[in-house]
Amino acid sequence: MKHVSTLKTLLTKSPDNLVFLDIETTGLDPAQGAKIIEIAMLKVCGDTEIKYESLVDPGQSIPLECSRIHSIYDGMVKNSPSFSKIAKDVVSFIGDSVVVCHNASFDLLFVLKELYQTGIFVENICYVDTLKLARQYFNFDSNKLKNIADALGIEVKLSHRAMSDVLTLFSVAKYIFANMYRKGIYTVETSIYEYTSKIS
Repeated sequence: MKHVSTLKTLLTKSPDNLVFLDIETTGLDPAQGAKIIEIAMLKVCGDTEIKYESLVDPGQSIPLECSRIHSIYDGMVKNSPSFSKIAKDVVSFIGDSVVVCHNASFDLLFVLKELYQTGIFVENICYVDTLKLARQYFNFDSNKLKNIADALGIEVKLSHRAMSDVLTLFSVAKYIFANMYRKGIYTVETSIYEYTSKIS
């Protein structure tokens, strides 16, 4: 069953019952063994904003080419918890909120697979993908999160670190929601990400 979130509610008060999420990883494909090394989330409930972030020990070396992108190296995660240690915290933090990501299929596949591997099976999750909305309703020269932020004059303090990207995502999402509403688009239909271990 799909849920509908009203943009009017998001705009006239503040984004409500949403969790903005971003991860950093050891690679692009969890089917090839790539793992999460950092997760950050921002929960917005009315006027309340709650942050969660953690480095994650992936139990493997971080490829140098990946470290060059996100500046996370083996020594930074060696004393961090494994994902299994924070899995319940992640699930609890998300709760029944709608998750907002930029390129949601990437983030949600990693998160739900790592949860599955710890014995927590989240069959589906409601989400809004700002990448999809940007492509559908806007004409940015590039739909990469940082490039959209640059085009909008949104300061990106530290690109490719999870919490910095979450805060950038939050600012970009507010712009997207506000301008969709101005265009007469008053509701946005959340998608359902359905996870099965067979796809990863």
